Amino acid sequence: MSHEDYVLQVRGEAVRTCAGILDGSVCVLEGCHLLSSLRWEVELDERDPDFLTFAMISSEIEGLPIGNDRQHWSKAALAELEPDVRDDVAWAMPIARGACQSVVDRFATEPSA
Repeated sequence: MSHEDYVLQVRGEAVRTCAGILDGSVCVLEGCHLLSSLRWEVELDERDPDFLTFAMISSEIEGLPIGNDRQHWSKAALAELEPDVRDDVAWAMPIARGACQSVVDRFATEPSA
C-alpha cells in the first residue's frame, strides 16, 4: 500500500466515523476519541479546525468510561458516571456536528472514502 493509499484509507475511516456521528450510529464521544487519534494520519495542517475540534472534545472527556473501556469499570462506577456521560454527549454533539459535516464534505468524494 502506498502512502497516498494509506492517507485515503484513513480519510475514509474519518468520513465513516463522522457520518456515523451525524446519523447517530456512532457515539459522539467515542467518535471524537477516534477522530482525534486520526488527526496526524489524515495529512492536514496541524491547526485544521475540524480535527482540533475532535481533539478538544476528546481531551475534555478523558477519563470517562466510553466504548470498550466500559468493560473494565464496575457497574457501580458506570452507574455513578452515567449522568456525566449523558451531559457530555449533549455538550459535545452540537460542537462536533459542524466539524463532522465538514469532514464528510471534504473527503467523501475521495476514491477510498
